[in-house]
Amino acid sequence: MFFYRFILLSVIFFTISACSSAPSVASAHYFRYFNFSNVASYAFYGRNDENFDYQNISDVMHNSIEIAIESELDKKAWMLKKLDEADLVVTYFWVDTVKDKIVPVKGKNKRGHRGASDIEKYKNIKQLIDVNELKHYNRGVRYCAECLKLSNMDNKSITINTAPGALIIDLIDPKSKRSVWRSSYPVIVKEKENSQEIQQRIQRAVVEMIKQYPKS
Repeated sequence: MFFYRFILLSVIFFTISACSSAPSVASAHYFRYFNFSNVASYAFYGRNDENFDYQNISDVMHNSIEIAIESELDKKAWMLKKLDEADLVVTYFWVDTVKDKIVPVKGKNKRGHRGASDIEKYKNIKQLIDVNELKHYNRGVRYCAECLKLSNMDNKSITINTAPGALIIDLIDPKSKRSVWRSSYPVIVKEKENSQEIQQRIQRAVVEMIKQYPKS
């Protein structure tokens, strides 16, 4: 009896752990005709650059993400250079998980009375803003999902995660100003987490994404 209870508890534990933990592999797409093996340097857009308007996050979050990216690209021996000297430009977008405001859309039921059933649907203003900002970002980096169908892992098309909490990183070809590589990984920030814990979550996400960079 004890043995079966132990097995049952073990199954429940591992199921909960699997559901609550982030995926072990980041999703990634890249353009197969770009020569990734020749890349040795990168750059970020400056804070005053018009392309920087694509980012929807605070300066603190910007710094955390860029520190994590620099840390991983340093391991690849890439040099951080000026925009006009870099082989690739790194951009990023974090789909915020904060829900600022809920606005109910009221209506009337068939009898014309107001009640709980009268609220037909809700509009999450923050979510709508993020969707529009992501579209604006995609246009800015000239992201083409059909062009970047090949992942680093196999020849199958995989979906890039754009759900709330997803951190998206793009590598831009300075010549075409088009994204030639994109990866994403969830960074779910909890309200009570301190800056160090948030940095660790971001660092883990960036590590998993950079792993998906095309091998020579």
